[in-house]
Amino acid sequence: MLATMAGEAWPVCGPRCPSAIARDCHRGCPDICLALSDAPKEYPLEAIIAPLVYELQRLDGIRPCWSCEGHERFGDLWKVPQVWFYADRQIHLRVLADAVTALNLQGALRVDWEVAVTYSDPDNPETTYTLRPKQNQAVLVLSELQADVASLAEAVVELCREQALNLGKIGA
Repeated sequence: MLATMAGEAWPVCGPRCPSAIARDCHRGCPDICLALSDAPKEYPLEAIIAPLVYELQRLDGIRPCWSCEGHERFGDLWKVPQVWFYADRQIHLRVLADAVTALNLQGALRVDWEVAVTYSDPDNPETTYTLRPKQNQAVLVLSELQADVASLAEAVVELCREQALNLGKIGA
């Protein structure tokens, strides 16, 4: 389930990566906000969410298409951090959802997160999914949600690898 880290698939940001450190590609690269955007000058990724988008991009079958690092307005939470993506197959969703559930159960996240179907444009025939905080929770605090984004970015690839291996054992 992990993208090949050799040849054309590396760096994760692809052939248009502007980074001078492309051979040392990582989620902390200062260029990923531009490199992972379809329109880097107009819409670079926001710095807090970019590492999570990067890590999701590393997963085969998951194709991020929109993200938000979360925002406050007038001192209240206005938009929650989230990443929208397409999935090539249902198994990719299951592995990602199982990884997020594992993080929730480990207590590694401050609030519960989920993988869910989300809205997409009426002219878009593909189903869009989101990785986001669960909707029906008590008070959500932006700083805690953004700390969860960092925790997700740090753990999601390895947990997806573990979940995929566990599914493989079930079928064996």
